Amino acid sequence: MGFSGRGEMIPNKDSYCEIDTGTVDKWGIPVLKFHFKRSDHEIRQVRHMQETFRGLIDEMGGEPLSAMPGPEDDYGIAPGGVIIHELGVTRMGDSPDTSVLNANCQAHDVKNLFVADAGPFVSQPNKNPTWTILALAMRTSEYIAERANRGELA
Repeated sequence: MGFSGRGEMIPNKDSYCEIDTGTVDKWGIPVLKFHFKRSDHEIRQVRHMQETFRGLIDEMGGEPLSAMPGPEDDYGIAPGGVIIHELGVTRMGDSPDTSVLNANCQAHDVKNLFVADAGPFVSQPNKNPTWTILALAMRTSEYIAERANRGELA
C-alpha cells in the first residue's frame, strides 16, 4: 500500500514567471523562466501528511518501508514542476495590477490571448483539477465564439 499527499501552496511574491531572454524555443521565441519558493506552511503541511501516513500504517498493523523524511529534505516534498497539477501562473482577476487574465481567461493586455488550462486558477487546495480545467476551457471557448461571431475579436 502506498500513500501520496497533495496540499495547497500559498501564493507568495517569490513564486512567479518571467520571460527568459537568454533561452528561446525552436522558433526563436523567448521561453518562460520560473521562480519558485515554498513557505513554512507547505513544509509543515508535508510533515503533517508524512506523520499521518505513518500513523495510519501503524494503526493498521503495518510497518513503513522507508524512514520518515526529515527537515533537511523538506519532509519529502516533491520538487516544483514534478507533479502535473501545477497551476496558477496566469491568474485570473479583476485588475491587471494583480492578475494576468480577466474572468473569461482573456489577457488584460492582449485581447486576442486566452488561456484555457490550469494557469488561471488562484488556488488548488485539493483533488485533481482536470474537470475544472475542462469546464473553464468550455466556458472560455463559448465566450471566444460569441465575441468572434460579433466581430469583436480580430
